[in-house]
Amino acid sequence: MPHDSLLTLEMVCERVSLSASYVRKLIRAGKFPEASHVFGSRAVRWSESKISEWIENNRKTVVS
Repeated sequence: MPHDSLLTLEMVCERVSLSASYVRKLIRAGKFPEASHVFGSRAVRWSESKISEWIENNRKTVVS
């Protein structure tokens, strides 16, 4: 089974082409995956596979 990388908020934003504040807004609205790993209030990470899945399911939204 391949290793699933952990992404920082900066990496997630770059991957989905959205600002950090907009990603946070989507999380609060339940429209974006919450961080899968929380190491403290400022150290959160997202599973690369969950972000890839979100991108695939929201391709039109991300592209437009």
